[in-house]
Amino acid sequence: MDNNTATKPRSKLKGDAWRAYDALPPEVRAALRESLVDWCPLRAQEWHVHLLKREKLKPAKAARALVRTTRRMDHAEVAAFARAWPKGARAYPHVAAEASIQRYAGPRGLPTG
Repeated sequence: MDNNTATKPRSKLKGDAWRAYDALPPEVRAALRESLVDWCPLRAQEWHVHLLKREKLKPAKAARALVRTTRRMDHAEVAAFARAWPKGARAYPHVAAEASIQRYAGPRGLPTG
């Protein structure tokens, strides 16, 4: 998690954002770090607990669902920006045409999905 939490809007949820972030599974933390949108760790922890307790998903399935949701919502935000920006469709035609944003990780730049 980056150190710019002072510039983020405060969440209405009560609790320590750092502890909530640390309580999330490693793959969810990685997805939050990679995302282009600032996600509230307290909200992510709330969703994770909801998936575990109310939806009765196993921990691995709950983590995968959170990662998929984070990436899907991240792409939706970027696509909305590309459509709303005056030069968006010309500057980002692949995003304006609903193409997926490919994520690259590691020194070789392999696509991660």
